[in-house]
Amino acid sequence: MFYLILTILLFGLSFLSGMMGLGVAFIATPVLGLFGLELKHEIMPLSLWLNGITAIAGAVTLARKGMVDWRTALPLLIITTIVAPIGVWLLQFVPTTTVWWIYVGVLVFLAYRMAFPPTQDDSQPTVISDATRVKAGFASAAIGVFAGFLGVGPGFLLMPTLVLLGYTARIAAATNAVIVTLPSFSAFATHLLDARFDWLLLILTSISAVLGAQAGAAFMARRVKSLTLTRIFAAALMALALQRAWLLVGG
Repeated sequence: MFYLILTILLFGLSFLSGMMGLGVAFIATPVLGLFGLELKHEIMPLSLWLNGITAIAGAVTLARKGMVDWRTALPLLIITTIVAPIGVWLLQFVPTTTVWWIYVGVLVFLAYRMAFPPTQDDSQPTVISDATRVKAGFASAAIGVFAGFLGVGPGFLLMPTLVLLGYTARIAAATNAVIVTLPSFSAFATHLLDARFDWLLLILTSISAVLGAQAGAAFMARRVKSLTLTRIFAAALMALALQRAWLLVGG
C-alpha cells in the first residue's frame, strides 16, 4: 500500500510540476517527509533524481511546442550545474530543522511575489534583451548554490525569477524546464556516497513521475495562460509552506 500511494501521489505532483516547468523535488521533498523518510540521506537523493527526470520529461514536451528561449536556457543550465554541488557541500554544516525553516521562508516569499506578477500578455511576442539574460545569469549562480543547499534543484527559484525579470510565465516555465535538468543530477551525484535507496520505490516513482510530468507540460502548452500559471504556482508554494511550518511547530 505504501508503494501504491506514493506512486499515485508522485504522478499527481509531477503533473503539477510539469505544468509549471519545474522538476518535482520542490513538492516531493516535504511530501516524502510525511511518510517518515529521513531528509538528508533518503528524501534529498530521491527528490533530486525525480527532479532531474521529470524536468527532462517536461522540457522535451515544451521544446517541441517551441516555447523554450534557448539563449537563456543553455547558459543558465551550465551555470547552475557547476554551482549546485557547492550548496550540497554547505548542507553538512547546517541542522536539519534550520534547513526546513529556510525552505519555508523562501516558499512564502516566492508565493507572495508570484501572486502579484508583472502584467503579462501571451498574445504578444516575448522580447527578451541580452541585458535581461545577463541578469538572469547572475541570479542563477546564487540560486544554484541555494537550491543545492536545500536539495530541491533550482527550478522553484528560477521560474519566478525569470517572471520578475520580464519573461511571460509560459516562456519562463518552458525555459526553466531545460535549465533544471543537469543541476538536479549534479546535486544528486554529490549525495550518492551516503544515500540510502529503496530501489522498488525509486523505480515505481520514477515511471509515474515521468508520465505525470509529460502530461502536465502538454496540458500547460495547450490550455494554461501565464497569469493562471503564476497564481497556481503561488498557491502551491503557500500550501507547502504552511504544511511544513505546521509540522515544524509540532502540529
